[in-house]
Amino acid sequence: MESRYDPAEAQRYIDRYGSAASAASAASAYSNDLALRVYTSHLLGAEPSLVLHGGGNTSVKTTQVDLLGDEIPVICVKGSGWDLATIEPRGFPACRLDPLRRGAERAQMTDEQMVALLRSQMLDPSGPTPSVEALLHAYLPARFVDHTHADAVLAAMDQEDSATIAHAIWGDAVLLVPYVMPGFVLARRVAELLRPRLDAGRLPALMVLDKHGIFTWGDSAEESYTRMITAVTQAERYLASRGAPLVAVRAGGPAANAPSPTPSAASPQPSPPDASGSPSVTASVASGEDDLARIGAIVRGAFARASGKPWVCAFRTTPDLLAFTGRADLHEASQIGCATPDHVIRTKAKPLVLDVTRAALVAPPAELRAQVEAGLAAYATSYRGYFERACAARGVTKQALDPLPRVVLLPGHGLLSLAASRAEAEIAADIYEHTAAVITSAQALGSYRPVSDLDLFDVEYWSLEQAKLKVGAKAEGPLSRRIALVTGAASGIGLSTAQAFLDAGAHVAMTDLDPRALAGAAAPLATKHGARVLQIPCDVLDEASVREAFTRTAAHFGGVDVVVSNAGRAFTGGLHTQAGDDALSASLELNLRGHQRVARAAAALFLLQGTGGALLFNASKSAFNPGPDFGPYAVAKAGVLALMRQYAIDLAPAGVRASAVNADRIRTGIFEAGLLEARAKARGVTVDDYFRANLLGRETTGADVAQAFLYLATAQATTGCVITVDGGNAAAFPR
Repeated sequence: MESRYDPAEAQRYIDRYGSAASAASAASAYSNDLALRVYTSHLLGAEPSLVLHGGGNTSVKTTQVDLLGDEIPVICVKGSGWDLATIEPRGFPACRLDPLRRGAERAQMTDEQMVALLRSQMLDPSGPTPSVEALLHAYLPARFVDHTHADAVLAAMDQEDSATIAHAIWGDAVLLVPYVMPGFVLARRVAELLRPRLDAGRLPALMVLDKHGIFTWGDSAEESYTRMITAVTQAERYLASRGAPLVAVRAGGPAANAPSPTPSAASPQPSPPDASGSPSVTASVASGEDDLARIGAIVRGAFARASGKPWVCAFRTTPDLLAFTGRADLHEASQIGCATPDHVIRTKAKPLVLDVTRAALVAPPAELRAQVEAGLAAYATSYRGYFERACAARGVTKQALDPLPRVVLLPGHGLLSLAASRAEAEIAADIYEHTAAVITSAQALGSYRPVSDLDLFDVEYWSLEQAKLKVGAKAEGPLSRRIALVTGAASGIGLSTAQAFLDAGAHVAMTDLDPRALAGAAAPLATKHGARVLQIPCDVLDEASVREAFTRTAAHFGGVDVVVSNAGRAFTGGLHTQAGDDALSASLELNLRGHQRVARAAAALFLLQGTGGALLFNASKSAFNPGPDFGPYAVAKAGVLALMRQYAIDLAPAGVRASAVNADRIRTGIFEAGLLEARAKARGVTVDDYFRANLLGRETTGADVAQAFLYLATAQATTGCVITVDGGNAAAFPR
């Protein structure tokens, strides 16, 4: 591992955040020390082999002026919910230093008392709660302190003879702390071990927490950071020299795409555990993607039936994960435990291993569904046993968390993670990908002996650790945890529907015929909604293209819950003319058969999941009230209503709801060159009056239509329904 410290870049952080910059902008006063603390925190956070998704913490001891105008010693320590890769100065709440140091030396303190102490000593009570390791940071005498969960350190310390290995790597410079629970207990233990050394004036150069992580420190941000890089490099070299090199994990989720640690022009919000979004993704066919889609849909459906709520998936099929899941001893090696206890809240203590055979993949879905359900049932039984044994051993009464795994290992296929959102699923996948690398290296070195199940239970059910998941969590919308696919999503009603569904919390696969238009439409939505946006070019005239869109969506998100079949185009002409007959043929192919292709592919996926679904069609007022020379369009749209009704009848036993929205006179691209003007002229009105020619006298918009689709997507007791969104047209009333 190489140091990325750049003095010029460090100066840019000082220029942006330091005391001179704060004074010039009348912003809150930040010291140069804090500016440099932000810089080296970004360097650490940008390296996933050091920290992942909110892991690790850093601090700096400095002085600040309190509300009474007194300059006092403080410690600025990473706040809960912030990520080292994106943290800002305000993410380091300042606490009075002396009370925290004294707190580390108390004989006893509950979690609630520790949090109360931390918050009571904050100079700004509105700031984030300081890290659970704040007392430990305060007790260490150095100005700058860094803490990571470096993969190389874990591979070396998750061993039976970790003490011998620690001294072989770092010599007498290291203070090795036997594993204890993080928080106050750890701070108290470190104080006991350090006090004799401090009294003798012999501060060690670094501290390693057995089975947990590593601390380094220094008088400057650069010194503390450089010591961290040096110490981790020493561990990497030790592993390599003994035939246990650690695989560098870079491919996969957000951590692999961490930005360069340059401060942005705008101050970003904290990056809580569930908000690590990624840019809009354009799905592409990967080898074996049909298999992944099938596995994802069946596993996701089984999870939904077992828990009563939907889940979102992420697959990982990197070469190293394929190698790991292909191990002959996978069932044993994967069940030993987490590389560091901090990961248990994201991945649970152990993954589920599912041996999905080729025969199961080509057999009727009932066979694979039964295998998955049996695996989940066995996992849940094992988890409940673990929970009950731990409660009895600790003499505590706890409310059990759900007993479902978060990571599923699939020999020959890689890894599947499940969570409430794509971003959270990516986090679990990132963490387990690093765990697999640590297990492989640790076992090559000698053994893999992380903390015990009881120790993992303590952290999994620790209120302060669970609180990390709640920091910055957004309220769920009506489509949270749901996956939608919208055709014709690059403009008009399709784009408005994608926007409305995303605002309601859905993950949305946007499809359209024009890849460039689709990319332009998806970009601003991805900026706002991150990993919940997927774009897939799709031609509804091509059955293979439609199937491919659903396959890619299922391989990316795990399945689909709502489909809005929207793509279409207006065709005109008298049906008694050759031109009109030709237009009718083209319209039936696009505006009826196109919907059938989408509906058929949707039905196949809905039935594979076994959790119902919503199949929604964009019909038209013309189905009830056709206009002059609009027969090619009206006839096809009348067919769409018949199509919808038939799907409502045929798929109701599977819990699939089918309905339609009848819209009229929406400003969309359906009006090709001159068509809009011609229709307005035929009625003797202006274009604007044409759009307002309804009972309510108001123009209806794509957003109005999107709200109707949103209602139908959530209306659990509604099927075979037609909702009219046209401002009122008596001749087109459905009933």
